[in-house]
Amino acid sequence: MRKKKVRLRPFRILSVALGGLTLLMLSRFPAKAVSLERQQEQLETAAQAYYDVQSRNNQLATELSEIHTEDFVERTARREYGYCWYGETVYEVGNLEEFEQEPEFDVYDGE
Repeated sequence: MRKKKVRLRPFRILSVALGGLTLLMLSRFPAKAVSLERQQEQLETAAQAYYDVQSRNNQLATELSEIHTEDFVERTARREYGYCWYGETVYEVGNLEEFEQEPEFDVYDGE
């Protein structure tokens, strides 16, 4: 009985190598896809945070540019310190719960 010689052909070697490489790549692809999705989420989160900080920065820059104007000084004096012009009437609105707890109140009629 004669042994048959098996000849290794370059095409077979190449096809086995490509098949193995393809299987290796396919086994690693889902992990890469998940990693890319996670990186995309992180990128979107970072972009949103950058946008929020940039908006706040623009707001602060606008406030800073207005700080020495006459309107800003008057608005701050009115809000923070109760400033009013001569002859102006200022009304303060209280808390409704506090108002309901006080059964009677005095009205000043000028006498």
